[in-house]
Amino acid sequence: MSGAQVIGRVEARGISRRRWAMVVLLVGAALIVAGAIVAAGRNGLAATDTMRSWTAGVELVVGLVLAAALGASTFNRDADAGWVGLQVATGTPRVTVALGRIAGRLTVLVAGFAMWIAVAAIASAVIGQGGDQDLVVHGCAMLGNMVLVLLAAALCSVALGPVASAIVAAFAFVSCLSLANLMAAADAEVIGTSWTGFITALYLLFPRAITSPMLSDMQARGVADVAGAQLEINGNVVLVPASSGAAIVWTLLWCLALAAAAALAFRRRALS
Repeated sequence: MSGAQVIGRVEARGISRRRWAMVVLLVGAALIVAGAIVAAGRNGLAATDTMRSWTAGVELVVGLVLAAALGASTFNRDADAGWVGLQVATGTPRVTVALGRIAGRLTVLVAGFAMWIAVAAIASAVIGQGGDQDLVVHGCAMLGNMVLVLLAAALCSVALGPVASAIVAAFAFVSCLSLANLMAAADAEVIGTSWTGFITALYLLFPRAITSPMLSDMQARGVADVAGAQLEINGNVVLVPASSGAAIVWTLLWCLALAAAAALAFRRRALS
């Protein structure tokens, strides 16, 4: 087993025992169950939309809190407290330590989303909506978005404190979401053509928020609620399409780049 894997397991085990992490995970699961109870009191498409929008909202809001908190504490606090210095003092290369700490936090994030997706599928089946494969796919899409948030926060945590790192990461996600919306508006030709080239260049260069087919449909019908308000520009409703395979791959490549940047930046980080 490599050094990064060992450190990752230790980090994941330690984080999973922290009270704040358990509270966030359990609150997310409880809110999904509450959404299922609300949906059970409705019929047909209204019940399906309620279950989906409620779950998607939880995965967005609570998922953002979890991802930002995990990433924002990757280096700063433990580096200042001396724990990271002890890990490096064992002879483990700094890059290995950094990648291990990131891997441990990613493990917790994936486990959290896996739990929420399973709870949503079970709750959906219990109220007669079936396992809802579309909701599972959306959960996986949101996990991809939150991986991006976690890694952005981890990179910031090399130089910034936890709160600042979390804020910057959340802002980065909002920017990626806005970029996807602007590109959809440009494709629909509802904004000035003079901006199309600039928006396209940004879209091709930076990561984009991943949009699932389920969320795209619900946004178009205006029933996504917190998960995604209907996009309206100049009085025109704009359809935000589901992310293509190329867009997903591009965002995942950005995730790898952020992880590598965090590990390399950590090499110059002063340790206590």
